[in-house]
Amino acid sequence: MKINQRDLLAAANRLTERDRQILHLLGQHQVLTTHQITHAFFGNSRVARRRIQVLDEVGLLDCFRPPLPVGTNPKHCVLTALGAQAVASLDQESDLVPPRAVLAERIALRPDLKHLVGVNDVFCSLLGSARETREASLDLWLSERACAKAWGTYVRPDGFGRWREGTRSIDFFLEYDTGVENSAQILAKLPGYEAMTAATGISTPVLFWLHSARREHGLRQRLARAGSPVPIATASGDSTAAAPADAVWQRVGTKADGRVRLIDLGGGASSGERL
Repeated sequence: MKINQRDLLAAANRLTERDRQILHLLGQHQVLTTHQITHAFFGNSRVARRRIQVLDEVGLLDCFRPPLPVGTNPKHCVLTALGAQAVASLDQESDLVPPRAVLAERIALRPDLKHLVGVNDVFCSLLGSARETREASLDLWLSERACAKAWGTYVRPDGFGRWREGTRSIDFFLEYDTGVENSAQILAKLPGYEAMTAATGISTPVLFWLHSARREHGLRQRLARAGSPVPIATASGDSTAAAPADAVWQRVGTKADGRVRLIDLGGGASSGERL
């Protein structure tokens, strides 16, 4: 689709710095809900909805609501072709995976939409915690697509992040579970992480976010029996209720009450050396 440069310039002239950050995230992570955008950038849902409406009106976003058997989903926002072009012009110096416009209808019909939104929930919750916490920041968030580009020879995690609090930081890989994969499929991911650790000499925690406490308990037992040398931690629940930055993580091999904060899972060399 050919973009009218006059339309692009008119839309760009209405952007705030926060708008640019929102568009950048959408360019890298494909879809964000109004709840996620509010949590990550605003804190005030009314202000967030109004700003999203403006971005929709100028043609940078397209929004839809996936149907639910009961209740109503929040709006899901994606970039339009004009929005993708705007992000590309803003990110000319970036070495991240280039943004792409995806029709809202195509995103809405993705069989893994729930998984994609769940992964983005975890990271948007971290952005919200950073916004509310002094000297905290999510310094890096790589999508599954960007991770595959960087480490696809070994692993294809759902995301990679770098969380910082003051002078401390932790790099981590995220594996987000919706209950679709069985335990054998999850355990089959470990050899890839082990091979990457052996090849690079960098041991980066692998974090499993499970959809229920029961699911987490069962997986923890299997992970403990597997005895992987890679540091692993688990958590469970809705990431909007159980903030991933908080003491929700339990290292595999520790006692049942050993929940720690995300920053306290650190201790190894930084994965940033391989980025």
